[in-house]
Amino acid sequence: MNQFFKKTGLFLTAFAGVLLSSRAIRAAVLTEPTNAMQDITSTFTSAPRLAEGPDGAKFFSWGTTKIQANFVRDGHLTGRTDSLIVTSNGIIDIQEPEGSKYKFSTMWNILSVDKYAEIGAGDKSGKKISDRKRDITGDTTVTVDKGHTALMANNAGKRVWIGNKVETDHSSPKASNFYITQEAYTDVGQITLKPTITGTPAATNPNISGTGTQSGDKISVVVNGTTKETTVKADGTWGLNWDGKLPVQAKMTVTETNAYGDKPGTVEATITGTDLSITSKETAINLMPSDIEGYQNMSDDQVMADLIKRFGITAIDKADNNSSAGIVIGTSDSQFLKNLRQASGGTSVSTPFTATKSGETVAMANPLTVTVGAGMLSFSTMPARSDFAKTMINGQGQIVQRTGDWNVGVTDTRKSGSPWYLSVSESPLTNSETGKELSGYVYYTVDGQTETKIGTGSTFIASGQKATGVGDTYKLNDGWTDNKGILLHANSDVTIGSYNGTMDWSLSDVPTK
Repeated sequence: MNQFFKKTGLFLTAFAGVLLSSRAIRAAVLTEPTNAMQDITSTFTSAPRLAEGPDGAKFFSWGTTKIQANFVRDGHLTGRTDSLIVTSNGIIDIQEPEGSKYKFSTMWNILSVDKYAEIGAGDKSGKKISDRKRDITGDTTVTVDKGHTALMANNAGKRVWIGNKVETDHSSPKASNFYITQEAYTDVGQITLKPTITGTPAATNPNISGTGTQSGDKISVVVNGTTKETTVKADGTWGLNWDGKLPVQAKMTVTETNAYGDKPGTVEATITGTDLSITSKETAINLMPSDIEGYQNMSDDQVMADLIKRFGITAIDKADNNSSAGIVIGTSDSQFLKNLRQASGGTSVSTPFTATKSGETVAMANPLTVTVGAGMLSFSTMPARSDFAKTMINGQGQIVQRTGDWNVGVTDTRKSGSPWYLSVSESPLTNSETGKELSGYVYYTVDGQTETKIGTGSTFIASGQKATGVGDTYKLNDGWTDNKGILLHANSDVTIGSYNGTMDWSLSDVPTK
């Protein structure tokens, strides 16, 4: 339809319609507009005016009595409205002299913006009374054509008019003239959408929720470039599952949009939580029965600290600049420490270790294993060389004292009460120059009185039992004095010289015959 109008001498008269003006109050949760036609007469304001016409023309009314539309919210048109029904009641008349030969040609109702640009239109033939008079009582459907739907949406929040348009003919010379009047206006309802996020998003909770402004609106959630969408439900809430842990410290952006020309709303939040990782240098360690016995008198925290050290377990929070502050390393298996304390030689106990901070827990991919062995009986120390002191011979028998290292140590990691026996044999002491054997003997005494000679055969020296404790150790020379321990008895006929020999120590868990 031509939107440029020629001014003519056409004058029309009609009955004036009365329209009411009001504003609806929006509810907290708005209902999504539908395609159903609704009476929105009361939201239009009657303000008749002439939009286009000849000089001196006066306003005329088509007697609009009712206006209906689809996709209405709170009684207002929306940017998606594409159909109206306009009801008129009255007769319009061309008030030109009969000699002018003007007559009705076509007429229609229009929906236009304030600058008279048509958004939609609907033909209205009316009932012919004469060439110059029509009864326009009845309904006209005004349709927003597809080419103007964007204009309708862009006009959200602005004024639109319901009006009429008449084309007339003049018989000689024949000419088409347009006459436009605007009768009532309303605003295309527009709101600013205001979505919310419920609480503070947490990395470990994939369920995200919030509220929207209007049911049916689209909710878009963006995190680190990934977008997921849902819609606002009838109760005004929305929710979706992120299907996996949310990235810690990432920004979450929630945007609400719709097809009704409303202003999109956006809300942001930072995802809280920790980004824990836990690793270990070892996946399996071996403990001895003595270690397990030691755990009996240790608290759970002390046992865990020992295991963490042995496995080389470390945990960090990447969200806290790779800090270990506030992280507790443990296990979700409540029976683990009990089973470990009851473990005996040859058994294994496994558990997935965890790191916990601020209520969030991450577990190692694979469990770590503790295997309890049978334990070992072994020398902890053995002197490479042991000496007797240099002594002046006096032609009499005498005791020669020890000097240097005589520290023979026994370590026992077996279970408590396990026996052990220490024996020694000695090759003859011979002169390093002449090869002559020393006149005398090496002996062992516990009390300084009873002597046990040490010779080439195995000689029992000491025995004991594994005491309760971690890595129980026995030192042979503890408590030795000048007249106790291993000593040398030199006979009166000993000759001057340097004498050397070898002592062989034997450790066993059964007595040596």
